[in-house]
Amino acid sequence: MHLIEIHIYGYGKLENVKLTNLNNIQVFYGENEAGKSTIMSFIHSILFGFPTKQQAELRYEPKRHSKYGGLIKAKFTGKGIAVIERVAGKATGDVSVTLEDGTVGGEGLLHDLLNGMDKGTFQSIFSFNLQGLQNIHQLKGEDLGRYLFSAGALGTERLLNAEKLLQKEMEQRFKPGGKRPHLNEKLKELREVYEALKKAESENKDYQQLNTDREETERKLKDLSVQLANSESQVYKLKELERVWPLMIEEKQLKTQLTEYEKLSFPTDGISRLDRLIEQKKPIQARLSWLAEKSESLKGEAEKFKPDLDLLKHESEVSNELEKIPLYNQIVQEQEKLNRRVDEINEEINQINDQLDTRYTQESISMVNTSVLMKDNAEDIQLKQQQLKERKHSLDVSFLEEKTAMEELEQASEAKKREILDKHTRARLNQQLDTIEHQERLEADLRTIEERVKGFQSKQTSEQERKRTEQKRQGAFVLMLSFIFLTLVISGFLNNQWVLTTSGVAGLVILIVMYFRSKASVSSYNVDLDDEGIASLNKRAKELKEQLKDAGGLNGTSIRLAIEKDEANRRKLAELAARIDQQNNRYERIIQAFEKWEKETRQLYDRQEELAQNLMIPKELARGKVYDAFLLVEGLKQRFREKARLEKQLLDLEKKKQAITENFQELSERFLLNRTANIQEVAVLLRKKLREEIDKQGKFREISLKLQEMSEESSQLKQELLQFQVEEEGLYELAHVDDEETFRQMGYRADQLKELENRLAAVLLQLETAGITREDREAIAQGKKPDEELQMQLKFIEECKSEQSRLHDAFAEIKHRMGLLEEGGLYADLLHRYRQMKYEFEEESKEWARYAVAKEILSNTVESYKTERLPKLLDKAGEFFKLLTDDEYIRILPQGTGTGFILERKDHTLFVAEELSQATAEQVYVSLRLALTVTLFSRFPFPIIIDDSFVNFDKNRAQRMISLLRTFSENQILFFTCHQYILNEFQTEEILMLKDNIPQQVS
Repeated sequence: MHLIEIHIYGYGKLENVKLTNLNNIQVFYGENEAGKSTIMSFIHSILFGFPTKQQAELRYEPKRHSKYGGLIKAKFTGKGIAVIERVAGKATGDVSVTLEDGTVGGEGLLHDLLNGMDKGTFQSIFSFNLQGLQNIHQLKGEDLGRYLFSAGALGTERLLNAEKLLQKEMEQRFKPGGKRPHLNEKLKELREVYEALKKAESENKDYQQLNTDREETERKLKDLSVQLANSESQVYKLKELERVWPLMIEEKQLKTQLTEYEKLSFPTDGISRLDRLIEQKKPIQARLSWLAEKSESLKGEAEKFKPDLDLLKHESEVSNELEKIPLYNQIVQEQEKLNRRVDEINEEINQINDQLDTRYTQESISMVNTSVLMKDNAEDIQLKQQQLKERKHSLDVSFLEEKTAMEELEQASEAKKREILDKHTRARLNQQLDTIEHQERLEADLRTIEERVKGFQSKQTSEQERKRTEQKRQGAFVLMLSFIFLTLVISGFLNNQWVLTTSGVAGLVILIVMYFRSKASVSSYNVDLDDEGIASLNKRAKELKEQLKDAGGLNGTSIRLAIEKDEANRRKLAELAARIDQQNNRYERIIQAFEKWEKETRQLYDRQEELAQNLMIPKELARGKVYDAFLLVEGLKQRFREKARLEKQLLDLEKKKQAITENFQELSERFLLNRTANIQEVAVLLRKKLREEIDKQGKFREISLKLQEMSEESSQLKQELLQFQVEEEGLYELAHVDDEETFRQMGYRADQLKELENRLAAVLLQLETAGITREDREAIAQGKKPDEELQMQLKFIEECKSEQSRLHDAFAEIKHRMGLLEEGGLYADLLHRYRQMKYEFEEESKEWARYAVAKEILSNTVESYKTERLPKLLDKAGEFFKLLTDDEYIRILPQGTGTGFILERKDHTLFVAEELSQATAEQVYVSLRLALTVTLFSRFPFPIIIDDSFVNFDKNRAQRMISLLRTFSENQILFFTCHQYILNEFQTEEILMLKDNIPQQVS
């Protein structure tokens, strides 16, 4: 499907807006409130119906325009160009579809053109907006992977939402290891009640046996009740047999008497039928006599009013000719009117010939081609004349603007070149800056060395002070220990404890050795510090001071500022050069547009001359308003045709007039015996004579009709009399007699037979009412007496009632014993509560099971999708993703279990969806959506509608995205944006500007 034209009658704030010649890649640019969203909604509404008032979508009903809707002209593969128009009507609007071959239809035809595509699926697959990317920003964790999987399967998050909804509904009812869900609480309570029921059941061991005995007793009572009912029914039937016994005897006697009348044959109601036939014949015979006398008198009267049959025979012909008198007068008036119109047309033909500066005749005008194709060609030429004129004006304005902009950029570039430093000055400043920077480093090193020297001197002073303090502390400590060890030596020597003496001497020796060793280490450290530290630093400081003598008194800050300013000027110059290149490109495009305009103008002139030659009009006239000239030629041709038609009508009218005159002359000679030339007088005389003959004919017909009616009545009466005689003889034949007397005797015997049959029918009715069947009669006829069978049944009933009483007593005993066991009510209550809770748990489990089955079906569907359709989708999505990331990522793989994707980087590192950055996740989403349109929905080449879905991409990513879209040759791309910088990625003819709700082609 490729959109060619959009015509908005009234939709939102857009009124009478027409967008034509839409490209395969069409960009709609406009600022906020320019109408981009309105156009997108219009496309959806025309294809799938206006949103209803109950839906959340905006209806975009026009505020200042009465006509709501518009049309779309699109090209469909295999169907050609179709015009789809939808205007206000029913809830979703009234739609009409017209195909290229002239086929016209409604919603059904549109449904076929769209291959059954609905609005929701179209928006999910082929319509991009910021909503999908915003959803990515709002998701975290594993939800991102499932969302991208849903987008790859359906184009939207519906799969993710369905999975979340099912999981939420299941967890609200039951959760393994949970406590708060309702089913978890029910299951816990059910287990507690079951344990209590088992405990109560173990305490009532005899209860089950008693329950079995009770059921068996109930079954026996039920069977005994059935037998007792059958026996009582049989007793009632036997009593009825005793009651109707006399009737059965009478039935037998009546059947014996009826055998005497088996050969009697007499018609039903024969006597009354014979009397009725005799009475009916008498008035018929009297009526026949009167009719014969009346017929003779009417025949004489009929001869007086016999009409002229020849004239009456041609009555319709004469009447038809008389009715043509108004037509004759009308023909005369019509001839005068047509002659005046022919004169007017001749005058109009002369005027049009003067306007066209031609002299068309009937023969020459017929050679001119004025078909619809020529008319469309003339209209197209005149329309393109106006368009080329407007485009020339627009190109002139654009050329002046671009030329002015180029001159301004060149002036700015020349001014900036004058501000840039030359090579020698720049080199001198860099050399001075290096010297100044070197001087500053030397001064900084010197300050550092001096500070270190001061630090070493300060440290040496503090070390010497610490040394003196330490020596004092060590001296006091050594003195104390020496006193202790000396005391041990003296005490051991005096007491002869040589161990103490030895320990004291050893301690004195160790103490002396440690004292001298610590003193030597402190002294050596101070010497190293003086020789290696301060001496080295002083030497380095002296060298730095000598180097600083060579540095002059240059100003480093001013030099740096001068170099930085020169760098800024050079960058500005580079920017100006780039802008000049861009402006050159725009200028070249304007020049190309001029050349294209000149080419189209020359082609249009050639078409004008060809059309003028075909119309046989001057070429100078065709260069003006060729369509107006075509309309004049077409009108002239119509007038010549009208003139020919009028002349033909005049000829036909003259023929009709002549035919009417000849017919009236013939009638005058035949019926009036004269040759008067005035057609009006002939008509008057014919009408008068015809009226007189019609009056005669009426009276003659009236008399003839009466004679005919009397004749028919006489024939009918004779037929009825004959019929009565045949019926009378038929009655005699049925009774097998020859005369009336014998017939009446046979009638008396038939009445006696009828009385016997009526009595037998009454007896049979009473027996049937009593329920006596044929089997009962046959059994009694065989010798069975009802009283003996009755006594046997009464005896059996007594035995059944005795057994029934015994079972009732036993049943009461069992219920009593069970009642004692259930006296506490614990077992019965627990059993009732357990069954009630089990039923409630099972019902609620069914509800949980429905959601579990739905989730399982969804999971199976996802797995089937992953194995069958997903690999093909991921191969194509991987190609797109690799292009969008500039080969940073190379493949998209499905996760082994669940829903989600794994992304493989070019170093073969794998990432799950939630580990990606937001921008990379957006690229994955776009790749999946585009892959969905070219793989799973490739048989639906619908336009891809994009609404600023890539504004978060940087410049490089946006360029790669647009390059990818240009590869979609099967799908038309409709791109809506409010960002001007992105227009540089498209060609001029692909951009449509929306300003003040009026579309303008970019030039």
